[in-house]
Amino acid sequence: MKTHMKKIIPSIQKFICLSILLFLGAVNHVHAEEPVDTQAENVIVDTRPDYVIYVNRALNCVTVKQQGEDGSLTPIQSFVCSCGREGHETPEGTFQTSNYYEWREMVDGTYGRYAVRFNGKILFHSAPYLEPSPNTLEWEEYNKLGQSASLGCVRLSVKDVKWIYDNCKPGTKVVVYSDTETAGDLGKPSAAKIDAASSFKNWDPTDTDAGNPWVTGAEEYVPFSGTIDEFDYMAYADRYPDLRDALGYDKEALYEHYVNCGINEGRIAVSY
Repeated sequence: MKTHMKKIIPSIQKFICLSILLFLGAVNHVHAEEPVDTQAENVIVDTRPDYVIYVNRALNCVTVKQQGEDGSLTPIQSFVCSCGREGHETPEGTFQTSNYYEWREMVDGTYGRYAVRFNGKILFHSAPYLEPSPNTLEWEEYNKLGQSASLGCVRLSVKDVKWIYDNCKPGTKVVVYSDTETAGDLGKPSAAKIDAASSFKNWDPTDTDAGNPWVTGAEEYVPFSGTIDEFDYMAYADRYPDLRDALGYDKEALYEHYVNCGINEGRIAVSY
């Protein structure tokens, strides 16, 4: 019996070793078959120009400069903004943009539109909204553009922050500094104010949304009352990311939501 076991044990050991070698060989083979293809045709190259965003937190002004191939910087945009108020100062330093959000919930439960992250929890975004809906602007906070007012983020008008959101690709350099003498190369634009008596005060005046009464010139927003064939369901879904996430671009479901819920929630719908 012992002699028989002596013959079996070496065979088992050889089998185990062979199995391990085959496994390791298979693993190495898998990795060998997955080289990085630097010539891949499907690589998408972001061809947008290179910009550097300068934030003067002392005077609440943003200056955007375009970088040339030779490294030169040409000022092209200047925005009025609101940096962090006392105790919540926007950190100084050199950073770069990373995440981009059409709507982003803030730490105080409000929402920022066209938010662009550039330093941890610090983002560029619009003046705060009560809901992720363009007709819920906190107009009092909008009227603070040009002075320190945020919890550390850099607030801008919808038009200005959307420019950053649309034109500045991920990895764009952001420089936050303090200069109490000069706002920036192009100066500091004046900050528009919303009249407290305005019936449009819950809309950002610079917002190009089709339902914005500041843009349409309507005296009051008139809720959509057309048929499903007249209902611009794609615009409705695009305007409200929560609905787009839940219902996609299902025309019937979006129309039913607007008729049964959206209109009472103050959501905006337009016709084709």
